[in-house]
Amino acid sequence: MAQVHPFRAFRYNPARVAFDRVLTQPYDKISPAMQEKYYAADPHNLISIEKGRVFPNDSAQNNVYTRAASALQDWIHNNVVVQDPALSFYGYTQEYTVPGSEERRMRRGFIGAGKLEDYSAGIVFATNRLFPVRKQIAWNSFAIRARTPASFLCCTRTQSAASTRFSPKRNQSQLPPPSCATNTAWCIACGSSPMRSAWPRLRRRWRSKKLVIADGHHRYETAVNYRNEQRSQAGHVDPNAPTNSR
Repeated sequence: MAQVHPFRAFRYNPARVAFDRVLTQPYDKISPAMQEKYYAADPHNLISIEKGRVFPNDSAQNNVYTRAASALQDWIHNNVVVQDPALSFYGYTQEYTVPGSEERRMRRGFIGAGKLEDYSAGIVFATNRLFPVRKQIAWNSFAIRARTPASFLCCTRTQSAASTRFSPKRNQSQLPPPSCATNTAWCIACGSSPMRSAWPRLRRRWRSKKLVIADGHHRYETAVNYRNEQRSQAGHVDPNAPTNSR
């Protein structure tokens, strides 16, 4: 059974940064020219975390991942990014044009923490072939201690309470969308009375779901391997360990 949980996200502080100057494309879409553009846009641009510069004299102690971790801690310390006070889900919509046509559609979903499952459990399924180099990149990124970018999983449609509680018109604290204006996200605090009453029903519905990884296979499998390594080092399984979810 699929298990999803709310979490306390870190988000950019609008009093400190302009969203259109700090957001980026996913790391595998960023060309060298785009990377330089993002660096020039703002010293707090997510490029420092998503795809930082690599230098010839990098070492195990000073490299793209250690610099990213240091930058993130600095931003947290200086309130450039702040953590939400309450456990929450984050509703999400993405408008897009169907390739080869002018038809516009909207994809609806939400951002949450999902319990990591071994493929053998038959709950989470992979669709792509994995490559060792990208798995190594994903492994190194755990030094940053940030779940960025997220994995993108699909499932059969969840009706009723799920579709209404994650609707853009309910329980929302609107977040400014990216400059492309096709993506919108909003916070749904689980302590709010509508969500508090709906959450038990949502959890029961999700237990019947099978999840397919649409994007983020390397990150997901690496997260499972990292979880297993942490369990091995600890000598026991902690059901509350943060490494159990992604």
